[in-house]
Formats: sequence, C-alpha cells, structure tokens
Amino acid sequence: MLKNKLSIFRGFLRVKKLLVILILFSAFLRFFRLDYPNSFVFDEVYHAFTAKEYLKGSKEAWEWWTKPPEDVAFEWTHPPLAKEIMTASMFVLQSTDAWAWRIPGVILGLISILLIYQIASFLFKNTTLALFSAFVFSFDGLNFVQSRIGMNDIYFITFALFCLLFFFKKKYFLSSVFLGLSLSSKWSALYLYLFLFLIFTFQNHSKKINLNFLKKLIYFLSIPPAIYLITYIPFFTLGHNFSQFIELQKQMFWYHTGLKASHDYSSPWWSWPFNLYPVWYFVDYHKNSISNIFASGNIVVFYSGVVAIILSFIEFLRRRSFALFIILAGYFVFLLPWAFSPRIMFLYHYSPSIPFLSLALGYQLNHLYENNSYKKYATLLLFLILFGFLLTFPILVGIPLPKNLLEYFFLTNLTKNPF
Repeated sequence: MLKNKLSIFRGFLRVKKLLVILILFSAFLRFFRLDYPNSFVFDEVYHAFTAKEYLKGSKEAWEWWTKPPEDVAFEWTHPPLAKEIMTASMFVLQSTDAWAWRIPGVILGLISILLIYQIASFLFKNTTLALFSAFVFSFDGLNFVQSRIGMNDIYFITFALFCLLFFFKKKYFLSSVFLGLSLSSKWSALYLYLFLFLIFTFQNHSKKINLNFLKKLIYFLSIPPAIYLITYIPFFTLGHNFSQFIELQKQMFWYHTGLKASHDYSSPWWSWPFNLYPVWYFVDYHKNSISNIFASGNIVVFYSGVVAIILSFIEFLRRRSFALFIILAGYFVFLLPWAFSPRIMFLYHYSPSIPFLSLALGYQLNHLYENNSYKKYATLLLFLILFGFLLTFPILVGIPLPKNLLEYFFLTNLTKNPF
C-alpha cells in the first residue's frame, strides 16, 4: 500500500515538472518576436488603435458617430475591457510600442493553458490526462496567434475558462465575476449562460428548484451586468450620458447582426474544424524572402480533435458521463450558434471551441496511453502535434521564409495560397 502511494506521489511530481516545462516553453514561444511587427496587425487597426486612443483620454474613441483617421477605426463594436487592459499595459510599461499592447494577451494565453490543466484535473481526476489536454491546447496555432495579437478573443476565452473552473468548484460568486469579465470583453460570452444552464440541468435534472439555485441565479443575473457597466466608467467620465450608452449597445447589436461585408479570408462555420481558411493577418516582403502571420490551426490538432469529439460523443451516449457532457456541450455551444449568424465570419471565431476540443483529445490520448498495446500511438500523436506546430511556427510569428518554401507549406497544410 505504501509503495503504491509513493508511486502515485512520484507520478504526480513528474507531471507537475512536465507542466512547468510546458508553460516555460510555451512562454518562450509566445514572447518570441512579440515586438514584430511594430505596427498594427489585422484587427489591431481597431482594437490596439482604440486602446492607444484610450491612453490619450480620447472621447471620440468611444463614439460610433465619430470619423476616425485614415486606415484605422475606433473600435466600439465590442465591449471595452480587453482594450482597457491593453491601455493599462501601455501605461504601466510606459510604452506604446506593439509589444506593450500585446503582452496582456500573451499572459492570458499562458494562464489559459494552466486553466485547461485545472479543468481537466477536476473533471477526470487524472493529472496525466490533464497534462495531455494542456499540451494539445498549448500547441494549437489558432489560440497561439490570438494570444499574440491585440484583439479581444484570448481575453474572452481565458475569463470564460476561469468562470467554468469556479463554477465546477461551486464558487459561484467568483464564477459570476469572471463571466462578467468575459462578457465585458466580447458578447460571445453570452453563450456561457446557455452552457451553465445546460450544466446545471444535467446535474439537477431530477431535483426541485431550491434557495441555493435562486442564490446562484441572483449572482449570475446581477454581477455580470454590474461589471459590464463598470467597464464603461471612462465612457461616462468623458461626458457621455446613459441614453448614449443604451444607444451604443443598440449600435453594437445592429453592427453584428447586420454586417454584410465581404473578405477574401472569411469562411463558413462548418469549415473551421478542418482549418480550410486560415486568415492572412500580415505580410512583409523582403529582398529574398517573405514574412507572414496567419491565424491558422495546427492541422494535427484540428483533424485528430474532430475524431476525438466524435469518439467522445459515442462514449457519452453509452456512459452519460458528466465530464464528457462538459466537453461536448462546451465545444458545440460555442460553435453551432455561428450556423445561424447573418454576419461575416472567420476561423478565429472557432477559438472558444478549441479548449474543449483539447480536452476531448487529451481524454482520448490518455485512453491510448493507459493501454500498453496502444501507448506508442499516443506518443506518436503527441510528437506529431508538436511537429505540426513547429512546422507552422514561422508563419505564426512572421519569420522570413523563401517564397518556394512558403508555397510548399500551403500545399502540405491544405491552406489557401495568397501569392
């Protein structure tokens, strides 16, 4: 008995060491060339530009009717928290260079890896499985890029993961606080209400509503809206009134439900799991090479992840496992609503489903790993995930590559060639 306990303890310490190594390696990769380019990349012309205007105390940055300077735009179509955090970062670091507004996203991206580990540990009580899930998530190219760019996706996702972890641990006040932070970063966090309702229904389908349920309901109905309103304090202190605040929310809704713009790299929701339309964020032409930044998934993670979701669904039908329910509900709650969206869509809208795809793949990898006959296949898949990430790494961070090598990449990664 003592030998078994010592063995478990040693295994736990080994997993913790590997987790620390994973985080440190992920930190190195995310901070690498973070200052490149020292200019706006893709939607940073909206988000990061507006964060810089917040730093100046610009009243116009909050107004939908104000005409912005040429080639940039005031970003009022999303709630302000992500932009405010970028502003705070530039203020604290005393710099308005690109690395200063990108650092908070990198930090949140690293925290999200830890949150995947914590959520998997809580759901499955298995640290090896949790490590596999964190490994998969850390080497997904899509959330990697989103954590290195001044946009709001990684803010919304990380706060949403905090919300879920605290909800699982029955710390409902903290869960509602992070739901408010997530909602104040991006309206997509509204799907968390549906997700939490599904979790509560699954856990309490045979129970009557009690005072504890009403307490939870009060938290989640009052605290997130209060936090949302607090993030607009600068809007009011700069001279805007409450009726303008209400009108701004209407303008945001009309924008997202009526946007009919076209874009060469837009894509339908059903294509996202197959990484068919990576988004070209940036290009820099050199004498003998080209630097590119794409928002692109790791095709090994994406394709094996789809298989893992299917296998997990089949297993859920047999076992009705709570943990598998969480994985499947989280994956589809953030994906399927896009099937009914009238607006233009991009691959990065798939980002909030990736944590749950990573959990599913971590779960299936652990199945293989625990079976001595299939252990080598789990090891091989982990290696391929890392290899797939390193293969695409240059076009995730803008490392200059010869044009013929880029063409080979687009051919082998099923990616649209922009040249």
